[in-house]
Amino acid sequence: MKLKKKTTNNIPFSLHDSRIRKIEIKNDHLHLYLDQVYEYTEDSEKFYPATLTFTDIDLEECHVLVFDSTLENGAFSGVAYQMNDFIDLYSDAEFEIITETYGMNTTFLEGLIFRKGHDSVSAIMSIWTLGDILFDF
Repeated sequence: MKLKKKTTNNIPFSLHDSRIRKIEIKNDHLHLYLDQVYEYTEDSEKFYPATLTFTDIDLEECHVLVFDSTLENGAFSGVAYQMNDFIDLYSDAEFEIITETYGMNTTFLEGLIFRKGHDSVSAIMSIWTLGDILFDF
């Protein structure tokens, strides 16, 4: 048997350079409030504010790895936070998305965290869901 994994996407938007301004959990849904998402067409780039909602999340499997600095070559260290703890401790931060990866039940968002009075640091957000991922513009 041969299977072919398709890499086409039905969403014409990219989260690259989008900033998560607020994160909220309500009724097993995780809401990411984004300053903008980018739509690429043949001849232009447009951007819109948006909310990204992950339905039916398993909160015990959602976490954020926050590193001590920006990731470069060599050793690194940091802290792994459960999503609720991250939301509480980093409520004043913005998470700039550099790379987004969608897997079977897990979405990874890799990027930078910006906070006033602190140096920017790298972070990886892991979101586990059995539900849908909804884009609301």
